Amino acid sequence: MTRQNDPHTEGGAATMTNGPREPFEKLPNLRHLKALLHVGALRSVNRAGAEMNLSQPAVTQAIARLEKAFGAAFFVRHPTGMYPTDAGEIMLRRVARVFDALRAGLIHMPNGTAEQSPDLLLKSVQIEALSAISRAPTQDAAAQITGTTVAAMARNLNTLERRLGLRLMFRDGDQLRLSEAGALLARAAKLSQRELELARDELNDAAGLHSGRLSVGALPMARTYITPKALIATGMAFPDVRVQMVEGAYETLLAALRDGDIDYIVGTLREPAPTPDVVETPLFSDRLCVVARSGHPLAGHARPGLDAFLKFPWIAPREGSPARREFEMIFPACGQKPSQIYEVASHMAVRAILRESDTLALISRHQIKYEEEDGQLMVLSETLASTTRVIGYTARVKSAPTRPQQYFLAELARAAEFSRRPEASPPVHPESDAPGQTALQS
Repeated sequence: MTRQNDPHTEGGAATMTNGPREPFEKLPNLRHLKALLHVGALRSVNRAGAEMNLSQPAVTQAIARLEKAFGAAFFVRHPTGMYPTDAGEIMLRRVARVFDALRAGLIHMPNGTAEQSPDLLLKSVQIEALSAISRAPTQDAAAQITGTTVAAMARNLNTLERRLGLRLMFRDGDQLRLSEAGALLARAAKLSQRELELARDELNDAAGLHSGRLSVGALPMARTYITPKALIATGMAFPDVRVQMVEGAYETLLAALRDGDIDYIVGTLREPAPTPDVVETPLFSDRLCVVARSGHPLAGHARPGLDAFLKFPWIAPREGSPARREFEMIFPACGQKPSQIYEVASHMAVRAILRESDTLALISRHQIKYEEEDGQLMVLSETLASTTRVIGYTARVKSAPTRPQQYFLAELARAAEFSRRPEASPPVHPESDAPGQTALQS
């Protein structure tokens, strides 16, 4: 497993991975994908061709190219029509989600363009260009992602702008900046790429090749125990799946989730969900505690009060976080504030400050699980905070989890169940019907 730093996330991004990061799935020809949907719905190449104003050989060739690209047969011919194979059913579900994502990106476009099918408005190279621009800092970097030249990428996007009748991007020196409409369409582009990536993962899984990528964003409370626990179990059950844990501020992780760059966010829920395209699932409730080093001057006090806590420096949670709001609610009630406050976002820095000083912090007990077990840190009070927080995971609305993703969610719920009992620790290798489980059973 490796650790990688991402300059675009707060404090870098910790990535747990079982293998190298592969490029995002390139989109096949959208007309080919639409032909697949029509054949699946109409059970006929001829009727699909008539619907799309294409010849029967053109539709047949489109399906053949998709089957070659994905290494699976999607239909079987029968006297009564064309019927999808198991692989075809997987592909049809994912391709339908590709078009749903693209339609969502086009819904606010002017001149009635949103009423047209995405394959009549967009080309795969244009979708890839938008996706690359949203990820890359410069035009050259975006062109490298798409495997083309800056000039070719610019031509493709200029053509798309003329077709849609609006600006999708603005040039700022060597940078390309997306307009509001461009950002919406870029998000749709990335989601469509992710759906095809997941289609390939599912097809490989059905063929006994358990590959793919599981990427999870972890908020502070979930970084030290429940997320790593669930990811380790998933990685061991699916050793060929790239398992990634990404750290960052909530806003950064939410954008990555909505873009399809990560699959879930685990941590404190916002309740209600901040945007209509994500859904929150609660796992358990958690209360913030006053934490200090072992041997702290207040360690011998049975129930230290707020007056005692005010005599020591404090570490404040990150501005804008639910924990920060709870922190700020405690002290105005008594009309006083701590003499010194550190604002620290990194959990590693919080632990270091606590261990090296008499500073106090208001954090979850789960965040110091291992330090408490080792006798480095301790809980001074579990009653200072007045409210509980709901811990859970956030996913995209109507997401369709693959088998490794389903396994991770089950393991996450299991780790959350054990987290209610700090004295218990679940085994790393739970019984399951996951591939290769006989070698993993304890």
